[in-house]
Amino acid sequence: MNQSNDGRVGAQRAGFAGVTRKVLERLPLPGGDKELMVVEVTYPPGGTAPLHLHPVAGAIYIVEGVAESAYGSDEPRRYRAGETLQDRADVPHTLFRNCDPEHPLRFLTIYVLEPGRAYTLEP
Repeated sequence: MNQSNDGRVGAQRAGFAGVTRKVLERLPLPGGDKELMVVEVTYPPGGTAPLHLHPVAGAIYIVEGVAESAYGSDEPRRYRAGETLQDRADVPHTLFRNCDPEHPLRFLTIYVLEPGRAYTLEP
Protein backbone atom coordinates (compact mmCIF):
# COMPACT_ATOMS: atom_id res chain seq x y z
CA MET A 1 0.00 0.00 0.00
CA ASN A 2 1.36 3.43 -0.96
CA GLN A 3 0.54 5.65 2.03
CA SER A 4 1.69 9.24 2.53
CA ASN A 5 2.43 10.83 5.91
CA ASP A 6 -1.09 12.19 6.16
CA GLY A 7 -2.64 8.74 5.85
CA ARG A 8 -3.97 9.08 2.33
CA VAL A 9 -3.46 6.15 0.02
CA GLY A 10 -2.10 6.45 -3.50
CA ALA A 11 -0.54 9.46 -5.21
CA GLN A 12 -1.22 12.24 -2.77
CA ARG A 13 0.47 15.29 -1.26
CA ALA A 14 3.34 15.12 1.21
CA GLY A 15 1.40 15.39 4.47
CA PHE A 16 1.78 17.19 7.75
CA ALA A 17 5.33 17.64 9.07
CA GLY A 18 6.26 15.19 11.83
CA VAL A 19 2.90 13.39 11.81
CA THR A 20 2.89 9.60 11.66
CA ARG A 21 -0.05 7.43 10.61
CA LYS A 22 -0.59 3.70 10.98
CA VAL A 23 -3.55 2.00 9.31
CA LEU A 24 -4.95 -0.35 11.96
CA GLU A 25 -7.95 -1.65 10.05
CA ARG A 26 -9.40 -1.62 6.53
CA LEU A 27 -12.62 -3.61 6.40
CA PRO A 28 -14.75 -3.95 3.28
CA LEU A 29 -18.38 -3.21 4.10
CA PRO A 30 -21.35 -5.11 2.62
CA GLY A 31 -22.15 -3.96 -0.91
CA GLY A 32 -18.49 -3.62 -1.91
CA ASP A 33 -18.42 0.14 -2.49
CA LYS A 34 -17.32 1.29 1.00
CA GLU A 35 -14.73 0.36 3.59
CA LEU A 36 -14.22 1.13 7.27
CA MET A 37 -10.81 2.64 7.88
CA VAL A 38 -9.23 3.03 11.34
CA VAL A 39 -5.93 4.91 11.54
CA GLU A 40 -3.72 5.67 14.54
CA VAL A 41 -2.26 9.17 14.18
CA THR A 42 0.53 10.72 16.25
CA TYR A 43 1.35 14.44 16.22
CA PRO A 44 4.71 15.58 17.57
CA PRO A 45 4.86 17.93 20.55
CA GLY A 46 3.32 21.25 19.50
CA GLY A 47 2.49 19.85 16.03
CA THR A 48 -0.11 21.72 13.97
CA ALA A 49 -1.99 20.67 10.82
CA PRO A 50 -2.23 23.09 7.90
CA LEU A 51 -5.65 24.18 6.67
CA HIS A 52 -7.37 21.13 5.13
CA LEU A 53 -10.72 19.50 4.33
CA HIS A 54 -12.32 16.12 4.93
CA PRO A 55 -14.48 14.91 2.01
CA VAL A 56 -16.39 12.57 4.35
CA ALA A 57 -17.39 12.85 8.00
CA GLY A 58 -15.38 10.81 10.48
CA ALA A 59 -14.78 10.32 14.16
CA ILE A 60 -11.64 11.07 16.16
CA TYR A 61 -10.96 9.41 19.52
CA ILE A 62 -8.18 11.02 21.59
CA VAL A 63 -6.00 8.26 23.05
CA GLU A 64 -3.27 10.38 24.62
CA GLY A 65 -2.73 14.12 25.02
CA VAL A 66 -4.77 17.25 24.38
CA ALA A 67 -5.89 18.44 20.93
CA GLU A 68 -7.38 21.76 19.90
CA SER A 69 -9.67 21.82 16.88
CA ALA A 70 -11.92 24.23 14.96
CA TYR A 71 -13.89 24.15 11.70
CA GLY A 72 -14.86 27.12 9.56
CA SER A 73 -15.48 30.15 11.79
CA ASP A 74 -16.13 28.07 14.95
CA GLU A 75 -14.23 28.88 18.12
CA PRO A 76 -11.44 26.39 18.94
CA ARG A 77 -12.29 23.64 21.42
CA ARG A 78 -9.97 21.36 23.39
CA TYR A 79 -10.31 17.57 23.52
CA ARG A 80 -8.55 15.36 26.07
CA ALA A 81 -7.74 11.65 26.25
CA GLY A 82 -10.97 9.64 26.27
CA GLU A 83 -12.98 12.27 24.38
CA THR A 84 -14.21 12.19 20.79
CA LEU A 85 -14.84 14.78 18.12
CA GLN A 86 -16.31 14.63 14.64
CA ASP A 87 -14.38 15.45 11.49
CA ARG A 88 -16.87 17.51 9.51
CA ALA A 89 -17.22 16.88 5.79
CA ASP A 90 -16.48 19.70 3.34
CA VAL A 91 -16.00 22.38 6.03
CA PRO A 92 -12.47 23.84 6.24
CA HIS A 93 -10.61 22.34 9.20
CA THR A 94 -9.06 25.66 10.18
CA LEU A 95 -7.24 24.44 13.31
CA PHE A 96 -5.98 21.11 14.59
CA ARG A 97 -3.00 21.01 16.89
CA ASN A 98 -1.26 19.22 19.72
CA CYS A 99 -1.51 21.58 22.70
CA ASP A 100 1.42 20.00 24.57
CA PRO A 101 4.88 21.36 23.67
CA GLU A 102 6.63 18.36 25.29
CA HIS A 103 4.52 15.24 24.62
CA PRO A 104 2.98 13.66 21.52
CA LEU A 105 -0.73 13.63 20.76
CA ARG A 106 -2.11 10.22 19.77
CA PHE A 107 -5.61 9.62 18.38
CA LEU A 108 -7.65 7.25 16.24
CA THR A 109 -9.49 8.40 13.13
CA ILE A 110 -12.44 6.34 11.92
CA TYR A 111 -13.98 6.82 8.47
CA VAL A 112 -16.34 5.03 6.09
CA LEU A 113 -15.38 5.81 2.50
CA GLU A 114 -14.79 4.38 -0.96
CA PRO A 115 -11.69 2.14 -1.12
CA GLY A 116 -8.59 4.21 -1.86
CA ARG A 117 -10.33 7.55 -1.30
CA ALA A 118 -8.43 10.16 0.70
CA TYR A 119 -9.94 11.33 3.98
CA THR A 120 -7.84 14.51 4.15
CA LEU A 121 -7.47 17.00 1.28
CA GLU A 122 -5.95 20.41 0.69
CA PRO A 123 -8.67 23.05 0.15
